[in-house]
Amino acid sequence: MTSNASAVQKAMQGFSKQMPFAMSKALNDTAFDVRKQIVEKTYPQSFNVRNKRFAGTMFKVEKATKKKLRASVFDRLKKDYMVDQAEGGIKTPRGNSVAIPARAIKRTASGKIGKAKQPRNLLNNGKAYRTSLRGGQQAIVQPRGRGKAKRLQVMYLLEPRAVIPKRFPFYDDANRVSRQRFDKNFAKAFKRAKATAK
Repeated sequence: MTSNASAVQKAMQGFSKQMPFAMSKALNDTAFDVRKQIVEKTYPQSFNVRNKRFAGTMFKVEKATKKKLRASVFDRLKKDYMVDQAEGGIKTPRGNSVAIPARAIKRTASGKIGKAKQPRNLLNNGKAYRTSLRGGQQAIVQPRGRGKAKRLQVMYLLEPRAVIPKRFPFYDDANRVSRQRFDKNFAKAFKRAKATAK
């Protein structure tokens, strides 16, 4: 979120010294409104949340100042997969195929797949192998059970590429909340600035 404070100041000459304060305050208040929406509603509605503190730890606010009229809500943990979930798109393989986790792969509370369950590690430790399923579907499977009860459990499906759905509307919700809240936040901040100027 950015501000056109210089243009507004020309129209508000009597309060030019207070305008940067009012703008920065409004930007910061709006950024925290956006963060609250993302942490408390957007993220929980988009994912199966196991660690309720994770979103609050991940999303932080970079505040605006009177000299830098720009505020942002950002992922301080720099999780690349969160960008994929927010933007969607096509994932292409680094090697021959993209490994798509099956139901047998459980994620950690932060949404990660443990190192031991990652495709390369499963294959390297000898507990799993690549094979073709019925219909020619390539997969990584792991034997389960013993004797007659022994079966193959699908760990990953292997595809030449994978479609990543846009399931985390971070940008949409952030823009909507910004439009809803900025004018109200600016009105409060400007009122405070006028009171300070007296």
